[in-house]
Amino acid sequence: MLLRYRTRGFIMEDGERYRVLVDPRSGMPLFYPNLFVTAQVRNRSLSVASMDAVCAALNVLLTHCSTCGIDLEGRIRDRCFLNPAELDAIRDVCQRRFGKHDSAVVVPLRHSKANQRVQTGSEYVRLTHMANYLRWLSHTMLGSAVDESAARQIELIHRGLTSRRPIGRRNAEVKRGPTPAQVATLWEVVDPEGKKSPFQDNSVRIRNALMVDLLFYLGIRGGELLSLCTTDIDWDRCQIVIARRPDERTDPRKRQPLVKTLDRRIPLGDALVDRLHTYIVKHRNKVSGARRHVFLFVTHKSGATQGQPLSISSYRKVIRAIAAASAELKGLHGHLFRHGWNERFSEYMDRQEAPPSPEQQEAMRSYAQGWKEGSGTSATYNRRFVERKTHETQLQLQEKTIRRPKGIDK
Repeated sequence: MLLRYRTRGFIMEDGERYRVLVDPRSGMPLFYPNLFVTAQVRNRSLSVASMDAVCAALNVLLTHCSTCGIDLEGRIRDRCFLNPAELDAIRDVCQRRFGKHDSAVVVPLRHSKANQRVQTGSEYVRLTHMANYLRWLSHTMLGSAVDESAARQIELIHRGLTSRRPIGRRNAEVKRGPTPAQVATLWEVVDPEGKKSPFQDNSVRIRNALMVDLLFYLGIRGGELLSLCTTDIDWDRCQIVIARRPDERTDPRKRQPLVKTLDRRIPLGDALVDRLHTYIVKHRNKVSGARRHVFLFVTHKSGATQGQPLSISSYRKVIRAIAAASAELKGLHGHLFRHGWNERFSEYMDRQEAPPSPEQQEAMRSYAQGWKEGSGTSATYNRRFVERKTHETQLQLQEKTIRRPKGIDK
């Protein structure tokens, strides 16, 4: 079985980022899948990441159907809808991890990590998009010919796939920030003058250390970090602006990093202001091509992309290199810093003699993180702190109430 199709991205003249699913053999876009992406994702003003997720899910579905000899469009025209066994097979293929391929080469799954399972969240998303696509495709192709019987069959297919999604995808496990031991190791690894840094060039070391500083101390997302511009820094007030710039025409990146949260101003301590100034003046501005745009973090490595805004893939490569530099940092990824910031915020509030009310704390946290006030998102990031405090209370209750046999010391 081969991964037959590929998602290609391009930038329109007005700066809008777009995704299409194409057959790499012919280079031609697929008609119905791309019509679905346009009508149901792009026209609903969903993000490019949503378009990527839908294209990826449809790639898996169409590859599976092609391999199994299932002509989806022909079956729909003939009103011969998928049966339960075929739905089970689709669920099974949604659990597989597919290898990546470039624009010209399609990689056999036996050479990828096909035998590994994806996370349940990925399986859940795939089945959701497939279910929505099959329902949309059936109604689009049959149109007014959808009678009561066909409508019932279409809904059974949709329900059949959604019911096969894994249970508890947003589960149980609490997302955690870096542990104190990981933080201590992290500072050793990213220290520009340290011996544990995995980066050779001094300017790259300083850039990467500054990136980690901003992620750690400000609790911002990776997309927000990569969207920062030198013009976002208010040097007089010692503040930095997190601004939404969807479909920014001056951003040359096809996969534009996005700010998912609300615009906001964040204060900067003197140390961060100094590090920002040092990086911009002594390092960034000396990189060839960097002064042609205002994006803060740039590619330092010589080549065709030197001086251009740092890409999402390069950012992830930096984080992976840091994580690989020490066994203590295994599993580290950029979003852990956001969880860590929220834990430290909760701990700080808990230490106050007269802390703000819970409502005030939620409002403060929501502003700092860019969430809409009252959205409830803050509870997700506060969960580990609540869990720890609850465990402490439970242990104290046990110590006070547990009965011990006579003669056993406390």
